Amino acid sequence: AAGRPSSSARRGGVVPLAAMPTMQGDRLPQTAGSVLASFILMSLCFSLNHGCVVACLALASDQLGPQLGGYSAGVLYLCYTLTALLLAPAIVNRLGPKASLSWGMVLYCTYVASFAVALASPAVRWPAVLGGSALGGLAAGWLWTAQGGYFGAAAEVYARILDIDMGTATSFFGGVFATLYLGLELALKLLSSAVFAAHGDAASRELFATYTAVAAASALAMFCVPYAKMDADRGGGPGGGGAESADQGEGAADSDEGARGRRGGGARGKLFLALVLMQRDAKIFYLAPINTSFGFMASLVNFYVNGVVVKQTLGSASIGVLTSVISGVATAVSLPLSSLGARAGKTPVMLLGAAVFAAEVVAILLLPTERLGTWAALVPLYAAHGVGRAVWEGPNRALVADFFADNREGAFANIIMQNGLASTVAYFAFPNMTPSAMLWVCLANLALWALGYLAAARRFESEQVTRQALQEHLMPSDGAGGGEPVAGAAGVGSGGGWRDTAEQQQQQH
Repeated sequence: AAGRPSSSARRGGVVPLAAMPTMQGDRLPQTAGSVLASFILMSLCFSLNHGCVVACLALASDQLGPQLGGYSAGVLYLCYTLTALLLAPAIVNRLGPKASLSWGMVLYCTYVASFAVALASPAVRWPAVLGGSALGGLAAGWLWTAQGGYFGAAAEVYARILDIDMGTATSFFGGVFATLYLGLELALKLLSSAVFAAHGDAASRELFATYTAVAAASALAMFCVPYAKMDADRGGGPGGGGAESADQGEGAADSDEGARGRRGGGARGKLFLALVLMQRDAKIFYLAPINTSFGFMASLVNFYVNGVVVKQTLGSASIGVLTSVISGVATAVSLPLSSLGARAGKTPVMLLGAAVFAAEVVAILLLPTERLGTWAALVPLYAAHGVGRAVWEGPNRALVADFFADNREGAFANIIMQNGLASTVAYFAFPNMTPSAMLWVCLANLALWALGYLAAARRFESEQVTRQALQEHLMPSDGAGGGEPVAGAAGVGSGGGWRDTAEQQQQQH
């Protein structure tokens, strides 16, 4: 199949290249095309399954009522957060990425099916929906970790067959996945608008039955998708993927920090890594309002804007179209925002994210429902939310990777914890709050977003100056010592001694 991989491919892998990759099934596909085809099938199954969940979440308050809709989303996020922090690495370690994906998607179907059960049997709607939300959150907690494991192993095989740089393979696979993921999310959200526009609210049961069928079919199809895995005899876990491929953080975008962060301990869970980072680095507290703000804003849109404003003014048929605006705008502006961050730095981009979310809150706060509930007001409102989501999904994650290069996995675990807990609190609290109280909570968090980011950026700049000064001070001069490394620095390469000493002194400082 493949020859010896290039040195850059060996350096860039998310899983150890000492282990020979194989494919589940009779034999390893001999072409890169077959590996890519398997990855595309996985992406289709995952995106259809997850897209049904997202579409139902957007309709929860509208179809189930504000109270049950809010509480069900709160249970979903609570179970997701706890599972992601405490159980996900162990589950994926045990089952492997393929089996974890397959069974997680099956369990995810219970959330979608609970909507159909609630509408068909109103007497059991509360236990059905809350139970489905708990099981769905449990599945969501490990699905993204499993997807990251599958992604990393497939990209590894692909890079090895073509003898290309691992970064090239992961970038290509990431683009393929993102295209299918966002495209199918848009399509499934628009489906609700098409059904309600054609048949009215009377078609709710048929709509959720359709979502359930699509989610179930995609989950069953996942069992038939081959996948790349590492030889279990050379470091993989019982499921074949092991912690090396499974414990990668949130999806494809985090493949880099997955390899770096694993030195902290995949089996101990992300919560341990998050708590260690909180103890050692105050920047994670400064950046917390960014993640809590996004949780509050997403809850505000799903619970209040979708479930109250849009339902009372434009009707349920408009929710799918408007929520699609968020995904579409986020996709369209992601690359321009990344380009802006590369040219002007991350500060303008991060402050832009806080500003557009704040504009969204102010518009809801000031405009009466009659004026707010029009296409002319709501389309820009949802578009602004799409820009904010793009900032949080892209530049914010890049910022975290830069600020916490020595503990990226702990930093990304904090994103899960902060955002997940904020969403949980919001979905439980918002049904019992007035609209103005909800909006002021969101606005206060956005103010802390801006202030916290500026404080974290200043601290990071100070740390970089200190690091550079220590390295310059400890690096041997050209005329003394001949540029040899510090004596006694065992186990490091040329020049490694002074680098380790600089790192130790910086940590003490």
